[in-house]
Amino acid sequence: MRGYLIDTNVISELTKARPNRGAVEWVANVREGYVSVLTLGEIMRGATLKRLRHGSAADRILAWIDRVEREYAGRILAVDRAVVGRWAALPVTRTLPVIDSLLAATALAHDLVVATRNTRDFEDFGVETLDPFA
Repeated sequence: MRGYLIDTNVISELTKARPNRGAVEWVANVREGYVSVLTLGEIMRGATLKRLRHGSAADRILAWIDRVEREYAGRILAVDRAVVGRWAALPVTRTLPVIDSLLAATALAHDLVVATRNTRDFEDFGVETLDPFA
């Protein structure tokens, strides 16, 4: 069984007051789930921006990120030499969004399926995707 690289939109769904039930169930049942350090960075960046308007909400997000880091300990993937090599070799069919293309390269370097709501964002990269919201 192949593992899954869980995109930011799937992880973030878990923080919503009314999350998508399919996504919640999928995350709860996935056996080999990984997250990228980029996903953690996107969520931390969101908390930083939220702090400007709603400080307590940002604090809750940062506390939640700590739990995610503990839960995924040993399964948080870095942008290393192998990932950068795959990223450099991605097909250049259009301007590549940096984070999405690095996530695709991470999935390719580790032979993972990208779990995302935005499967179209990964179509040009030759990476397999799964939509937990579907």
